Amino acid sequence: MKLLILCQEKILSDALKVLLEDCSQLDLEVVGETDSGLEGVDLARSLRPDVALISFQLQELNGIDATRRILEVAEEVGVLILASDPRAEPLQEAFEAGALGYVTMDGGAEELIRALQAVAEGKNYLCPDSATALVETTLSSEKAAEDPVFALLTPREREVLQLLSEGLGAREVAEKLHISTKTVDTHRRKVMQKLETDSLAELVKHAIRAGLTTLKL
Repeated sequence: MKLLILCQEKILSDALKVLLEDCSQLDLEVVGETDSGLEGVDLARSLRPDVALISFQLQELNGIDATRRILEVAEEVGVLILASDPRAEPLQEAFEAGALGYVTMDGGAEELIRALQAVAEGKNYLCPDSATALVETTLSSEKAAEDPVFALLTPREREVLQLLSEGLGAREVAEKLHISTKTVDTHRRKVMQKLETDSLAELVKHAIRAGLTTLKL
């Protein structure tokens, strides 16, 4: 796995590099480091990493906008956001920008390793603290009842929605449902159109309200 690290704190960036390159669970090489969002975009374009580990606070360009720009120039890169805040709002911004994963600094090394492995495989990853925050935000702001909008979804679309909300990537969903990844992408696009959202976090909220996801407090 080729990893690009975008982190404002050099001491943290250096520590992450040592930790991850020495980890026996990962076949990983840190191919670039920077504290600048703009430089991170250039590095992603030239180095083509498998995963970019991006903190929210960066020089010149914040982590969310850096994520958007990186995916414009290197769409194959999996982005994992490293944040200090587990709240649902920045989480939603991260996924709307195109990130696949979101972990907080409180999660520890093992969780970071799991998140990197998931994102490298094209899967979504939510750390437990952020998943809980997302659930709590949903349940506190809206009644936990069946979402009437699901009357618009076909049974297959509901199956795809459930699997996606539980963190599976398109390839895994395709294997489980015995359909092609192209068909999965078509279903996902239709679900997003019907639910009027392009955000994974919003899809998770809908799945929670409908009782489709196994995600629990």
